[in-house]
Amino acid sequence: MSFSLLCALALGAPPADPPPAVAGLTHELSSANTITRSRAARELGKLKDQAAAAVPELAKTLADADPFVARDAAEALGKIGHAAVPALRDALRSAEPRVRIRALHALSSCCPNDPPTVVVLARTLKEDPDANVRRWAALTLDRIGLTSQGLIANLKAALADEDVTVRYSAAIALTRYGVEVKETTARLAPSLVREIAGLNGLTTDVLRTITDTFGKK
Repeated sequence: MSFSLLCALALGAPPADPPPAVAGLTHELSSANTITRSRAARELGKLKDQAAAAVPELAKTLADADPFVARDAAEALGKIGHAAVPALRDALRSAEPRVRIRALHALSSCCPNDPPTVVVLARTLKEDPDANVRRWAALTLDRIGLTSQGLIANLKAALADEDVTVRYSAAIALTRYGVEVKETTARLAPSLVREIAGLNGLTTDVLRTITDTFGKK
């Protein structure tokens, strides 16, 4: 058989089947036993991108009634990586804030930079009715670290969010860009820094970074 024919056959071959364990673990995600579901999600996460075939079921498991199972599903999707991004993007349309937050947790691990995902994250930061979801959207955008698709404009707008934790998260994300945003946000600095200084559990280093970025004119 000629080399060119072998190449043609290889290129036209269907994608390799997932490891046999993936099918069994995916089935266990629907078990009535919470421990079984949780273990299955964790094991799928260990397989990383080899478990891509399990993404649809793991995405459904983000809504699991047991918070530990749902958490393990989110962590597994984050470890699977880019193959999970479309399903996680869809999960941001869930009616349940807890599902949207878990999807954002996973996306922050995937660090996707494709335009459709970035646009959805920016829209979530701007429009989501739940303050915790908006806060996690800001943190996820910070993790990705992109300035495209109007991210800076959305993060600046979030500095005026009605919820202080969203304002804080947006400020943290904006510190990544330093002087690029310093002048246009300086007028918000005094009240913003005072608010952030009053948040419980804030490290001195984080407050210093925010003060250095926004508090000097």
